[in-house]
Amino acid sequence: MATDDPGTPGDGHWEINLAAVGTHVGDRWNVDAPDADINYGLGERIQLNLDLPWTYTDTAGGWRSAIGDTSIGVKWRFLDGEQAHGLELSTYPRYQTSLSSRAERIGVASPEKEFFLPIEAAANIRDFDVAADLGRHFVEHESSFWSAGIVMGHSCGTKETQCLIELHREWKPADAQTLLNFGLRRKLNDSMTVLAAVGRELGAHREDQARALIYLGIQITR
Repeated sequence: MATDDPGTPGDGHWEINLAAVGTHVGDRWNVDAPDADINYGLGERIQLNLDLPWTYTDTAGGWRSAIGDTSIGVKWRFLDGEQAHGLELSTYPRYQTSLSSRAERIGVASPEKEFFLPIEAAANIRDFDVAADLGRHFVEHESSFWSAGIVMGHSCGTKETQCLIELHREWKPADAQTLLNFGLRRKLNDSMTVLAAVGRELGAHREDQARALIYLGIQITR
């Protein structure tokens, strides 16, 4: 899901998400396979993050691939649920950049650097897990913009399976797009969870609008 929550892996623990992500943009597909989202808990409230995708893009000359847009971040949960009647709050600044000039030349990665500064919240409301975030994107050589999202999860069928629905919106100059996402989490055991989601962006047509978004991955915790 595009919306994040204040959760962290815990002191000395890892959370690694390995996924394939397909995005249909215009008349082509962009595919991250694998997308390695690696998280480490530094204390109970801090999470270190590295997101490193290998990206394929479908062009008129065929498929091209290279290291895609890479981000690093630090999440800090400054309010725990037991301190505020179940409400958790965090901030999660992230810096995104391209690691390869070749990836920029072939259209796999963006030449623009980006810094994202959000506030995140989560709570359990009537057996629904609810998370929301709001943040500002600062983009090199382009206009900054806001994004906000909310995601709700509820057990469906069994306690090991959770269904999710998400709305995530970006406000760019003279344009806004809303991502509608449906997701599924299926816990296999104490250390492995299957993650899946499908969605699309809604709004005025633009060149980079995601007409379809497909995510399939596995989460490993230890």
